[in-house]
Amino acid sequence: MGSEGKRAASTLAENRREAENPRIAMGHMRVQDIEKADAYEYLDACLLAVDECGLPRPRPEKGNKEIALARVILEFGVRTRKITKNPFDGVDRLQTIKRDRRVTDKELALAVAVGRRMGGPQQICALALKTAFLCLRRSVEVRSLTRDQIKPEGIMWRGA
Repeated sequence: MGSEGKRAASTLAENRREAENPRIAMGHMRVQDIEKADAYEYLDACLLAVDECGLPRPRPEKGNKEIALARVILEFGVRTRKITKNPFDGVDRLQTIKRDRRVTDKELALAVAVGRRMGGPQQICALALKTAFLCLRRSVEVRSLTRDQIKPEGIMWRGA
């Protein structure tokens, strides 16, 4: 706690979820037996992924993210002298297609309208979404907003 390298609780929770698929794929292996080729095998499987109906649903972005997380986990093993070298160092990422898309005013208005109709936490979530959009902030920064940060001259943001 208090370390500059400490990750936020929300990031750690997301990391636990993201680590589940690589754990399922490689959890039966001893860490000392993991090789760079295992990362490439995992990434290839991500390109051949199918949905529950059997339709192709490649997931290169997710695969890249999961292998990057596995590399960080293995690097911790190196740091704590559990292993001597990180087998996932230097693994090439899968090619991805960058899709930039602007959220339309209509889409944002729909999210707020549905949130208002549902009320409670859904309305708060919709308003937080709109705040993040309008203020160019990350959702984690909006979710941690407190009343004392809201001033007559504007919102006083703290880094996440």
